[in-house]
Amino acid sequence: MEKITRDLEARKAACKILDVEEMADKQQLKKAYRRAAIKYHPDHNESSAEANKKFALIKCAYELLAFDKPCDRILEEINSWPGVPQDSKYSLENRWGHFLWWREKFFESDKEKNKGKSNGRKRSSCI
Repeated sequence: MEKITRDLEARKAACKILDVEEMADKQQLKKAYRRAAIKYHPDHNESSAEANKKFALIKCAYELLAFDKPCDRILEEINSWPGVPQDSKYSLENRWGHFLWWREKFFESDKEKNKGKSNGRKRSSCI
């Protein structure tokens, strides 16, 4: 359970770093990555240490969200944030919360794809 909790925290932090929604697609992630990388690139910020740190975090966040490549820097960054906001969407202290998280992570993208498809039929309120 700890691994899932850490994964969720890292993904939330990555979304916050890139300033994207949790269900952003790859194209949105790429645009957000480019926008943030340009803003915090060390060449544009006189090679400051803070810019180097932010640039590395942006790269880690993008790789985590786009390619599921974990990065320990994000977890280190989370630990340095004062009072990390908790999302009340899922309670990971019980199995039901873990199931809901898992279901959304692996099946919500399919649901979104099929959302607009109705096979040309309208639903009737009469049975």
